[in-house]
Amino acid sequence: MNFTAKLHSGDILSGKYPVLGIGIYEDEDLTPVVSDLDNEWGGAISRAFKAGASPKEGDVLLVTGPSSKGIGSVALIGCGRLEKYTYDAVRRIAGASANYLRKRDFSRVAYLVETFTPDEGDLERTSHCIVEGARLGTYVFDQFKTEKDTNPLSAVDLHLPEDVSLRPLIAGLDKVLTLTTSTILARDWGNTPSNYATPSHFAKLAKDIAKETDLVCRVLEEKECRKIGMGAFLGVAQGSAEEPKFIILDYKPRRFARTICFVGKAITFDTGGISLKPAQDMDAMKLDCGGGLAVIGLMRAVGLIKPSGVRVIGIVPSCENMPSGTAIKPGDILTTQSGKSIEVLNTDAEGRLILADGLEYASREFRPSAIVDAATLTGACVVALGNDVAGYWSNNEELAAAMNKAQADTGEKAWRMPLVEEYNELLKSECADTRNIGTRWGGAITAALFLKKFIKDTPWLHLDLAGPAIPPDGKPWRPKGASGYGARLLYSLLEHWMDS
Repeated sequence: MNFTAKLHSGDILSGKYPVLGIGIYEDEDLTPVVSDLDNEWGGAISRAFKAGASPKEGDVLLVTGPSSKGIGSVALIGCGRLEKYTYDAVRRIAGASANYLRKRDFSRVAYLVETFTPDEGDLERTSHCIVEGARLGTYVFDQFKTEKDTNPLSAVDLHLPEDVSLRPLIAGLDKVLTLTTSTILARDWGNTPSNYATPSHFAKLAKDIAKETDLVCRVLEEKECRKIGMGAFLGVAQGSAEEPKFIILDYKPRRFARTICFVGKAITFDTGGISLKPAQDMDAMKLDCGGGLAVIGLMRAVGLIKPSGVRVIGIVPSCENMPSGTAIKPGDILTTQSGKSIEVLNTDAEGRLILADGLEYASREFRPSAIVDAATLTGACVVALGNDVAGYWSNNEELAAAMNKAQADTGEKAWRMPLVEEYNELLKSECADTRNIGTRWGGAITAALFLKKFIKDTPWLHLDLAGPAIPPDGKPWRPKGASGYGARLLYSLLEHWMDS
């Protein structure tokens, strides 16, 4: 879907918009600029407000003005209580209201930015949050439907006070549109069924992104992976007829001081293997590639935005986890590229197996300053933090601080979890160097400790995004299905890490 965002400043009464969104708050009067518009409309806005226009977050009331005026309708959009209002709320409100207006056949929506700005008064950040929310909130996946969505919203106008300089906001909007496009790419491929989204298709996607950007793409085929010794990655893949692909995207500027690797799990379908998952809701396992797609989306953004002074490498091991006569079995032992042996006690704990070889490859091949991995790894993390918050573990305070800032900036929530070293006892095996699962308790922590065995002393952060990448239901500002969580978050993490 084509999507544009334009900035305007000056007298709101001179604006020509099909619909203008205005933020209203509990126990707050209309602002002076809205009062001017209300007077021009003969009090239509204040009457609607007094008659019960809801200031509850995300509620929308349409008010139609005089047909001779430039603004066709006003959407009174509830923002809740001003003292609890945040930039994350701006995104939710923009997404909910844009979706509401899209369904009423508006293809273009304008927002009076100053009425949506939190107390800090940052109009630039508010503008960016409005565009993020509106674009992501109106996302529709209808690729496989014969009847396509007939009322897409394709343009957002941002009206700002006349004394605001638009130049810095324009540059920022280009970046916002790049990042939201990367998020939508992750959503599209996450929602695509596994008979269309195979490891081979992911490899082609990566190659296409490399052509679009200043990235170099390399795809390791099964033969080369075997030569390198990626026994854990190939062990997971061996039950499927689909060929595994080990994807590498490399952004290498002419001059750089540090290198960071992002490793993303891309299981394009996860049956659980021989340790078969229950049939109910197994269709959602086409979304078990959320970490890999977050990394691919991140790398697309890196290639277009071109951050300076840092080499960024995206590594995406991609395969299926299927039950068959060739599949690994509980009790089998796999040997990774590092030489470490793994006793596989549950074939449904496969994500950490392919990441083990991904992390080892990143460490050996690139000797990076830092490694970040992202994966829809454990149901235990969802039990702990729910569907709106990811968990992260780190052995490095700079990376942890960068992640904390990134989740606050993007609204893609993540909470730091503990690396309880004593739990390594739960991963001891009688016949191998380690086992791939611990006990029932602390499953997300033992998964992180398992991965830590393959990064040596490199600064590292593990992001378990199983909850927010695969939300079970939609919300007014976010449709059901793949959320695209992680692409924006990882780019923000990169920026904050570069500044540290």
